[in-house]
Amino acid sequence: MKVVLVEFETRVKEIDLYFDFITDIIENEAQLLFPKKQKTKYKNIDSELTKILKANAFLLLYNLIESSLKKSIQEIYNSLNKENAKYVSVTDEIKKRWIEVNYKNFKSQPYVAEKILEIINTINEDVINMDFNASKTISGNVDSRKIKEFSTIYGFSSKTHHTTNDGNKLYVVKNKRNDLAHGTISFSDCGKEYTIEDITEIKKQVVSYMRGILKNVSKFLDEKKYLKAIA
Repeated sequence: MKVVLVEFETRVKEIDLYFDFITDIIENEAQLLFPKKQKTKYKNIDSELTKILKANAFLLLYNLIESSLKKSIQEIYNSLNKENAKYVSVTDEIKKRWIEVNYKNFKSQPYVAEKILEIINTINEDVINMDFNASKTISGNVDSRKIKEFSTIYGFSSKTHHTTNDGNKLYVVKNKRNDLAHGTISFSDCGKEYTIEDITEIKKQVVSYMRGILKNVSKFLDEKKYLKAIA
């Protein structure tokens, strides 16, 4: 999980650089310089371009959100698989997930009663080993609600500092990203809806919220909260 946290902070620095660049262009009315030209060495940056640059910020932020969640959930699976823990020794949340993954088709099998009895007699000795198929569960659909669903499934905390407002801006980022990706809205039209101050505030909340979630997952793994507490 340490690698995930380091990669997250690296991506945040990249995003900060991008935001600093846009801010300089807009607030300082930056111009393009063409030193090799004999005439008209300076050119104003088109206002339409600044709108496009602002819209592109939503793609960068969503990429941060989705990639961070994917890697965090993958770390949970990696830790579980390395643990070689038996079904009986893991939490109810992990047990439910294990059953969903491994016994999802038993209803369609003949002799259902016999199959259920077989499962009951053997499941406690099953070793927890699962693969995470991110593309089936995470694809353009991540906001704070989705993250809370994952926290319920696996058992890590979704609580973050009150200043993150429970990650409510992730919903905006997700929707704008999808609108842009599917061509529902143009980059120019998207960018004109927000000032650079608006997008900067969204970025701050997204980064703070996701940092909190990653720390929660890290604590969950460090303390092996996926294992059932010993009475």
